[in-house]
Amino acid sequence: MVVWQVVGVGLITLVATLILNERLKEASLPVLLAGLLLILMLIFEPLVILWNSLREFGHISGIKFAYLELMGKVLGTAFLSGLAADIARDSGEGALAAKIELAGKVVIAVLSLPVLKAVLTGLLEVLPK
Repeated sequence: MVVWQVVGVGLITLVATLILNERLKEASLPVLLAGLLLILMLIFEPLVILWNSLREFGHISGIKFAYLELMGKVLGTAFLSGLAADIARDSGEGALAAKIELAGKVVIAVLSLPVLKAVLTGLLEVLPK
């Protein structure tokens, strides 16, 4: 299972970065980034399966693919901004991490505007004038 591989890589990366932080602090960040990249590579195939399943569910249910695509973009933005913020926070850059999180939230809000517009349009059609 992929989860065991991710846990193994995560623990090995953690131990390596902790040891390097004590002895050679400059080398700990590249090791951490390499571990993160390896974890992302491990979860790529399950993400493809998830994406294809969402497309299939959308086709079966009749939900417009644009909404499912938007959901994927929102989730991807949330995951990536969270990952980048965690990396910045682990590097001791809390202010940068906060700005990355803020940027992710703003991008998610902007991505969500078409859905909000569709909901409001639907409500206005239903409500009496």
